[in-house]
Amino acid sequence: MYKLLILGGGSIFMKMKKIVALLLALTLVLTMFAGCGQKSEDTGKTTETTKTETSSSSNNNQPTAKTLVYGLSGDVDNFDPYSNQTLDFIKTLGFNCYESLLHIDEDMKYEMDLAESYEHPDDLTYIFKLRKGVKFHNGNTMTAEDVKFSIEHATDPNVGSWLGAYFTQVKSIEAVDENTVKISLSEVAPAFLDGLCMLKIINKGTEGSLKQKPIGTGAFKFISWAPNDNITLEKFADYWDADKVKIDKLIIKPIPDQTVAMTNLEAGTINLYEDLTIANAIAAESKNNIKVLTSKSSNSTALFEVGLHNVPAFSDPKVMAALCHALDKETINKEVYNNMAKVIWSPFPSGAKYYADLEGNTFDLEKAKALLSETKYKDGFEFKLTIMSGDTMGEQIAVIWQAALAQIGVTLKINIVEFSVWLDEYLGRTYEMIHNQYPMAGTDPSTYCNQILFPLLSYQAANIPGLGDLINQGKTESDDAKRAEIYKKIQELIVEYKPVISIVEAPLVYGATNNLNGVEINPVGHTFLKNATLD
Repeated sequence: MYKLLILGGGSIFMKMKKIVALLLALTLVLTMFAGCGQKSEDTGKTTETTKTETSSSSNNNQPTAKTLVYGLSGDVDNFDPYSNQTLDFIKTLGFNCYESLLHIDEDMKYEMDLAESYEHPDDLTYIFKLRKGVKFHNGNTMTAEDVKFSIEHATDPNVGSWLGAYFTQVKSIEAVDENTVKISLSEVAPAFLDGLCMLKIINKGTEGSLKQKPIGTGAFKFISWAPNDNITLEKFADYWDADKVKIDKLIIKPIPDQTVAMTNLEAGTINLYEDLTIANAIAAESKNNIKVLTSKSSNSTALFEVGLHNVPAFSDPKVMAALCHALDKETINKEVYNNMAKVIWSPFPSGAKYYADLEGNTFDLEKAKALLSETKYKDGFEFKLTIMSGDTMGEQIAVIWQAALAQIGVTLKINIVEFSVWLDEYLGRTYEMIHNQYPMAGTDPSTYCNQILFPLLSYQAANIPGLGDLINQGKTESDDAKRAEIYKKIQELIVEYKPVISIVEAPLVYGATNNLNGVEINPVGHTFLKNATLD
């Protein structure tokens, strides 16, 4: 099943609006299967291990070539970073074959890649100094013209790239000299650098062939693709940071069945596997030859969207407070996530800028009963929680909440539906309540607010005072202290009115062989292998 990356902030090209609406909905849903109890899509496979080359020479006098085998849940069949927004592509080739001017590191800070530095002399101007002598995999030297072309290509409506949404505020791009790029904006865009972290710099003139043959500047150069078997890359000899790269060959293998993947990890025939289920992560921790890798934090939040506009009982603040007092997040973290998640109340993940560590209606059944008794629903009521078929983590969360709600006289009906039904309810906002998982792209909450919260202003967030104004202010405010105040207020409003109820910050979990070190996973889910070693 495809996992798509959420689009960045800003208005969308008119021709892209319907497509973006669907992709956004898919993004919000499908990423929740990453490490969250997804059912295997290929349970009929045997558990035979894959066979992979581990050295380039049988001559003991020659140094052993280091081959890293990276298992994915699905194949990658399009290598164009402007049209492929699946996470399987982005986390493998996106940051290892291609590169951006900068990226978000493990601590959610900006780290320079193809840019050595940048200046931000005023709210509407960015000036980037590029690394000198950077080579593309075809041997051409990267220049400011390539950077200029890459942004222009992303924003060309005839290309229809998903990246275009990140750069709608770009007014002009100037190649000042061979290694300097000046970008002027039409309006303040605090999330602009987040967008640049996603933009892969390509060599002008190669754009037409990238779907079949990726040509980037990254540590690993594309060699071949055997559909549904492997993608083979090798260390790029002319890489600008080649001394740090210790892996000679990178092989990416699609293994949709996690049972097969776990067998291969134990056998050492793959070294890394993405998005383990919590059950497999627990199993991995008990093995002597494999280990679990996680990011320092996660930007993915498991939550309930609440149909405040569809259920009369939900319009009573005391009812909503009672429901939340019956939501035992600590037990959910322990029983569903093996204490690998982080309990939060804010709609923002803890790694985001301006995150506020708020306390909501903590678990207290007596207080829940008392609050409900003060309403006209003192004798109870019922509501329906929609969960997508296959979302076993969501089902487990719902069962825990259902049992607690029953103790205060509220009946929770768990409604398991196929994806198409789920999507219809989600897009039409017809749900009473719906389980979802939001991946927040980048570090800046303006992306989350504009893509996630703003559409709710016509539905369950319609009566939240000042929310729309605050979202618009945060999008265009440049003063950091003022933005911190704006986003703290937004978080407080969401916790108070509950158009969405955050449950936990869901973990990003990978399986790896014990000899694999130096893999970097940022909270956005991007994987960096340039510093990886096989000891």
